[in-house]
Amino acid sequence: MLGRVTRLLKSWLGYFISLAEDPEVMLQQAVEEMRNTLPRLNQILVSTRATVLKLESDVRRLESQEHRLVQSIQHALRDGSADSLSIAEDEAGTLEQVREDLEQTREEIEAAGHAHENALVSIDEMKRRLRERIQLAQRAVEEHRRAKVVGEAAAALTQLDANDTGATTDKYLDQVRQKSAEAKAAMEMAVGTSDLKKIQAERNVRKARAQSLLREMEQEMGLPVRKAITGESEE
Repeated sequence: MLGRVTRLLKSWLGYFISLAEDPEVMLQQAVEEMRNTLPRLNQILVSTRATVLKLESDVRRLESQEHRLVQSIQHALRDGSADSLSIAEDEAGTLEQVREDLEQTREEIEAAGHAHENALVSIDEMKRRLRERIQLAQRAVEEHRRAKVVGEAAAALTQLDANDTGATTDKYLDQVRQKSAEAKAAMEMAVGTSDLKKIQAERNVRKARAQSLLREMEQEMGLPVRKAITGESEE
């Protein structure tokens, strides 16, 4: 029982190994992987574009904050009171940090914009190459299938030739001829030799009567009478 299970497991393992080594299976897997790569490339574009949009939103927020701080500081300076000047000083420090953040964000958005543009070009080229490879792999799959069909046909022809179909046909034709000859011989034996002799004797009697009738007619016509067998005239 254990041996049967072991052989079964080995046969299944061999089957899966053959599948794994089948060029068509490998090509189909490659096509599937390449197709799955396309959405990931699109996701890269989405991510780079989303980064640009977020930085643009940050720039607008910082610009708005800068505008409010400038107005507040100007208002405090116009007031001129000690409290207003203290508030203006604090807000001036905040304004300085906001402007630094704004400058850095503008640099980042420029870099992100270039990265997105480069990603567009690069990913479009990668998509083009992937589509070409997918088409190439699909053509290879079709060629492999056609080659497999041709190979199977060639193997079938080789098998037919190896089995010597012509010799087999001749063998059975000879058997048919032999059976036919045996049937003919059996029919002749069924008729029987005695019947054949009887038929031949009847033919001889009919022939002798015909010849006798011919001699009588020749005598009536005054013609020379011929011999019954050789056909020579009697003297």
